[in-house]
Amino acid sequence: MNRENYKLVLDKITSCPDEWDQWVWHCGTTHCFAGWAQILSGKPADRDTVRRDARVFLDLSSIEANYLFEAARTLRDFNNYDRIVYDGDGYDRTGYDRIGYDRDGRDRTGRDRTGRDINGYDRYGYDRIGYDCDGLDRNNKPKP
Repeated sequence: MNRENYKLVLDKITSCPDEWDQWVWHCGTTHCFAGWAQILSGKPADRDTVRRDARVFLDLSSIEANYLFEAARTLRDFNNYDRIVYDGDGYDRTGYDRIGYDRDGRDRTGRDRTGRDINGYDRYGYDRIGYDCDGLDRNNKPKP
């Protein structure tokens, strides 16, 4: 990540919070984090190229961009993001990457990227072919 450019965007947002709206790329006089990055890079405000322009200006990976450009991000998220220390492989002190997965691909609740727990069950308790741990499907029919 280009920390100097990241700080430029963050400084713009904190100095003019009324001109920041994380829910839209560009909306009149307000812009999201990516929108401000695009403008501060010298590029014109363009919804079609905002993500790419912002990624280049901030030197972000796709994963970092997904996190930072998410509509639900708050100013606190942006202030804390730059302070997190990641090792050479991209994991913080607790062993999780920027989007919240450990080296085994599990989030802090133990679910993998598809939402399955360590035993392969989804959040409703069903395996990949649709049976729960008792061997019943959603209609309480047993496996054939």
